[in-house]
Amino acid sequence: MSKAFKAPRNREEIMAWIDSIPLYKGDQPLDLAFKSREEIRSAQDANLVAQMERLEKQSPFYREKFKEWGVDPQSIKSVDDLEKIPVTSKADYMKDRGESFKLDMDFAKIMDYILYEITYTTGTTTGLPSRFYNTTYDMFLQTWMFRIGCKICYLEPDDILMNLFPFHFIPHIGYYKTVHFASAVGMTMCWGFTGAPLPGFPYSIHRSMQQAIEDIEKKKVNALSGIASYIRRLIMTAEEQGRDLSRINKIQALGEAVPKGMRDDMRKRLQKMGAGEVFISNAFGFTESQTAFQECAELGGAHCGVPQMYYFEAVDENGKRKPDGEPGLLCITHLDRRGTCLLRYLVGDIVAITNEPCPICGRNDQRIVTTVGSTYGTRTSELMKVKGTLINPETMRDAVANTPGVIEYQFIVTKEKADDPYSMDLLILKVGADEGVDKAKMEVELKEKVKRAVELTPKVEFVPFAEIFNPGQTLKATRIVDQRPKE
Repeated sequence: MSKAFKAPRNREEIMAWIDSIPLYKGDQPLDLAFKSREEIRSAQDANLVAQMERLEKQSPFYREKFKEWGVDPQSIKSVDDLEKIPVTSKADYMKDRGESFKLDMDFAKIMDYILYEITYTTGTTTGLPSRFYNTTYDMFLQTWMFRIGCKICYLEPDDILMNLFPFHFIPHIGYYKTVHFASAVGMTMCWGFTGAPLPGFPYSIHRSMQQAIEDIEKKKVNALSGIASYIRRLIMTAEEQGRDLSRINKIQALGEAVPKGMRDDMRKRLQKMGAGEVFISNAFGFTESQTAFQECAELGGAHCGVPQMYYFEAVDENGKRKPDGEPGLLCITHLDRRGTCLLRYLVGDIVAITNEPCPICGRNDQRIVTTVGSTYGTRTSELMKVKGTLINPETMRDAVANTPGVIEYQFIVTKEKADDPYSMDLLILKVGADEGVDKAKMEVELKEKVKRAVELTPKVEFVPFAEIFNPGQTLKATRIVDQRPKE
């Protein structure tokens, strides 16, 4: 059995939990997110002014951009002034694999600029990864950021955490950021070394899901961190084998949306194995933040946690800020960095941001809130036209994922006639259903749900789980596949 844990449900319970953890007790004066909006804004404005000075002095890229835009960096006195500055995009970043966005060294403060870490991202036109730099100064601040993140999602020093992110010759960013999370609070962490063996890389360390389950049992793990699809399949496999995962009481799921139905299914299966209450946090992360935003309550919004380090906006395609809570393109500004520094940079997600105090924990930092049921961010690249209608795949995903009995699912967009690229679009929904479900009834329900979501009726096909998602071969389940011929 796991140690007793009950996720706090209101500000009073959260503050009582914080005070019960020696590491977190008494650090509220240092935790800016709990201060007033006025205090937060004052700290953000001060850091932004200092960052603008650094960009003018140490960034040839932004110096040229300021001239091109007709922007005087010294005129930017507050985060409200950011709208004077045009946005930059991933296309700008990829031109030289991110090198232009790295600050030149300030030799008067050389210890702040020593290179600590390089994160590599994919997606350049050359096929080569682009670079994101962290200096010693950045990592010092990130350690505090990770500590705050652990506090938000109730991870504590006494927890034993299993890192289930894939490990290859270039580990998944979630893999080593989980290491940083654990080290920031002195948490014991176990390495799962999961994922598919990499062909041509003979020194790849790889463990099967079976080995990970055995280690969870043996090492008395109570917290899991990894891709949501993988964690769920691991829990299912352990249940089928009669294994003991009763100690699990906290799950940090990243990499994809975790709908309420998926959370309920994981929790139900763990409780059948003897677990008590299980808090499942769906963190929202991206390379440019170097961390993940955390939930203080399931589906309650993803907290930034460190507003002195970032300012976020939801904007339209012209960079105009959207009203509070209205979806727009996610735009990030680094307020205090020394390595890679971004100013009004479009991340590539559609999000909704609120500045309202959190009704659960009372924090006053910015929160990214759900836009479609359980979705914190939708990739702009995922928007697609089907039968002439522009749809957000997240609406389809959410409708299906929250249907009881659906274990795996995948949408296929193809043509009614495979040899005719001009024939009508066809939407196929492949479903891996739980044992004992009424498939005829489920088919009717799924067709109705998808039609309500996107005004399209799918053809439903029931298939084995492994046809949709095989944890030994892929990082996470692929939910949308567009098989239509490219024009």
